[in-house]
Amino acid sequence: MPVFINKNGGNADKVIAALSSVSNVTVNILDVDELNAAVQKAVDKGLPRIVVAGGDGTLSLAAVIVVDSNTELAIIPGGTLNHFAKRLNIPLDIDEALQLALNGQAQPTSFAMVNQQLFLNTSSVGAYVHFVESREKLERHLPYLTASFIAAVRRLINFRRVSVHINDTKFLTPLVFIGVGERQLKLPDVGQNKRGGKQGLHFIVLRCSTRIAALTVAAQAMFRGVNPLSREQQLDNAVVERIEVNVRSRNKWLTVAVDGELVKLKSPLKYAFYQQGLNVVSLLEKDIES
Repeated sequence: MPVFINKNGGNADKVIAALSSVSNVTVNILDVDELNAAVQKAVDKGLPRIVVAGGDGTLSLAAVIVVDSNTELAIIPGGTLNHFAKRLNIPLDIDEALQLALNGQAQPTSFAMVNQQLFLNTSSVGAYVHFVESREKLERHLPYLTASFIAAVRRLINFRRVSVHINDTKFLTPLVFIGVGERQLKLPDVGQNKRGGKQGLHFIVLRCSTRIAALTVAAQAMFRGVNPLSREQQLDNAVVERIEVNVRSRNKWLTVAVDGELVKLKSPLKYAFYQQGLNVVSLLEKDIES
């Protein structure tokens, strides 16, 4: 079985060490471009299963190639946040994740598309896009967490809103968030998938005109939950199958955050939720409960 490792992943060395004693795998240590080409070649050959080790960005790129094929995707989490692995209850421990990847059972796994771009976890327009742009510049000189903190502060100082139409409703908002599956909106699991939650796209739009209002809404959402905010019309949210977001912009191409990466897409942004077409090795429900 082929194992493709993003050599720039944070735990690449640990994954390689864990695989040193496994005899029935072929280890491929590659950069992102090489990894994509190798995964495409494996899928073209019709291999029944491949293993990919990397962060959410790497896994998303692999999923684009594997989707609608006969190849199963098994993963070994190797990023900073590992949202996709957590959503599927895949162990973050490398040895446990490896055993699951080699011996586990694949299941249909939900994903989403925005225009022609696949994503596994989240997409957003507005504040988070500017946050990622700032963080990526700072990461050239600073550690990830430090860069993230400074980028967040800068976003609050340079508060911006975007004009969007979502379906037939107009919003002036600092943030439009789309998540695959219903999300938690209370501490301590803010932003995480809700266990037993609704299937679909969870879209969240903030209604606020100043940075203080944005901070207030965020704090209230975390401590009080989303329902009180919805009643007070500070935040709109729903779980839907499809949604169209029209962003008013002078630029032909919009910068959109997709699984933590920035991509260029044209408005309108047409989001759609899918439950079939991507088979990922993950824990069965009975194994999670036990």
